[in-house]
Formats: sequence, C-alpha cells, structure tokens
Amino acid sequence: MALEQKLAVIADRANIPLFRSIGAMTLEASNEEEALRAVESLASKPEVGLVIVLRHIIGDEEEFRRKAERLGVPLLVLPTRWSRVEPINVDKLIARALGMG
Repeated sequence: MALEQKLAVIADRANIPLFRSIGAMTLEASNEEEALRAVESLASKPEVGLVIVLRHIIGDEEEFRRKAERLGVPLLVLPTRWSRVEPINVDKLIARALGMG
C-alpha cells in the first residue's frame, strides 16, 4: 500500500486559513524559533511530503534550510509580500549550481 503524502504549511495566524482551505496541514509560527520547532515536529511524520514555510517568518533562510535538511524535511520557502526582497546574482547561482561557488 502506498503512503499518501500530505502538504504541511508553517504560517502566521493571518495566513493559516488560506492554506487550511486547500486542505493543507497547518502549524502556526510567528518567528523563526517557532517555525523551527514546527519543522522538528514534522520530521517524525512520514506522511508529510513537503513543508512550506512563509519567508517573512524566518530570518536566515540558508541556515533554516540547512537545519531542515539535517532533519530530513523537504522544504519550500515561499516568499510573501512581507518578505525582504534581495537582488538575484545569476552568475553566483550558476557557479553554485556547478559546484564552483
């Protein structure tokens, strides 16, 4: 029997109803520490196939991703209109993808 995987979303109180309306499992977090505790709680749930975290909740995205990866949690950080916008350096992204940066 194949295990049906679920989508889990870590969001703030204002955005949780949106994700609940599409049937996602939701956990509330208002800061990075709470979001990390939520990720840790999801790590032990094999039925969770993907965890989405709203970008404006977390501070250091790369560090947050590393922690989630160590826990074995598949993570997508979703930008929001409250997220800090940073310019994209395409050359740096290509170099990193090729293992040179």
